[in-house]
Formats: sequence, C-alpha cells, structure tokens
Amino acid sequence: MALSHRKRNGREMPQTMLAFLALIVVGTHALNTQRYEMLVQQRDITRELEEMAGSIALETMEIIRTRAFDQSVIDGTATGESTDIGVMEIASGENQFATNQHCSVFGGADSCDDIDDFHGMQTATRPFVMGLDTLWFNVDVDVHYVDVSMNHSASATPNKEVTVEVTDFWPNGTSYFAQPVTLSRVFSYEF
Repeated sequence: MALSHRKRNGREMPQTMLAFLALIVVGTHALNTQRYEMLVQQRDITRELEEMAGSIALETMEIIRTRAFDQSVIDGTATGESTDIGVMEIASGENQFATNQHCSVFGGADSCDDIDDFHGMQTATRPFVMGLDTLWFNVDVDVHYVDVSMNHSASATPNKEVTVEVTDFWPNGTSYFAQPVTLSRVFSYEF
C-alpha cells in the first residue's frame, strides 16, 4: 500500500505544478490585457481633452482677431498709411509689449482693446461646458512682431504673430497633456 500511495503523490505533484503555472499565465495575460485597455482609454480621454483645448484656443484667437491691430488705430494716430508703422507701440527687449494684463473678456479689469494687449496676459482659466459638466483650461498668449519671412522682429512691422497655448486645468495639478495645445496666427495691418 505504501508503494501505491507514492505513485499517486508522484502523479499529483506535476499536475499541481502545471495547474499553478497555468494560473500564473492566465493571470499575467489578464493583467496585460487590462493594462492595455487602460492605456487605450487614457489615450482616448487625452485626445478628447485636446479637441476641447483646440476649441478653446480657436475661440480665444477669434476674440483677439476682433481687436484693433494697435493702440494707435484706436487713438486715431494711425491713418491707414505705410508711415503708421512708426507710431505703433513697441518696447525694446524681449517683451515688445506690456505684460500681465487681466483682460476683461476673460473676467479681468483691463480692456485689452488691441491685439498686443493680450501679450503675456495673466493666465486665463476658460470653461468648456458639456451638458451638466464643465472642464477648465488655462490659456496663455504671446504676441510678437514678425517680418515678411515670419521671423520675430525687433522693430515694428505690419505683422503680429499671436500664439495661444492651452493646457488642461485640474484642481490636483495633474495634466493629461504631454505638451500644451498651441495655435498660431499672423495678423496684418492693412494700409
């Protein structure tokens, strides 16, 4: 009897090991499948958020586009001639325009009535409403004079490049974006 008992244990041992190995393989496969599905879902969420951010960037660009080209146009010192370039606002250094304005169109107190008023403005937090939910995005704007080759210019030109950067805003500070959604346009002064 002792001999038959050993044979039975000898056969059960490899079956137990194979069952345990099969369990590990199935568990690893299930974990990898779940990880893949999570990555696909996160990628899809990021794409949706980027689409929303693109809409916010486009809306912001349209707001800026409706403003006067320069303060001299508003003041009446620009007359629609090529000589108007000489009266257009520009400061020396890296920031060609005043910065840190809190534009009224984004809830602040500053009028921001010409294109360069948006340069270096205080970061605006803009809503994207989806039914009962609202997502928030941070908007930053840079404005620079550019020459005919679309390179930044140290002097006033009839062309201003506006760059809008949008990032997703979450209370805990995390972001789904690897980099901001950026939209650039060049606006020209018409003589």
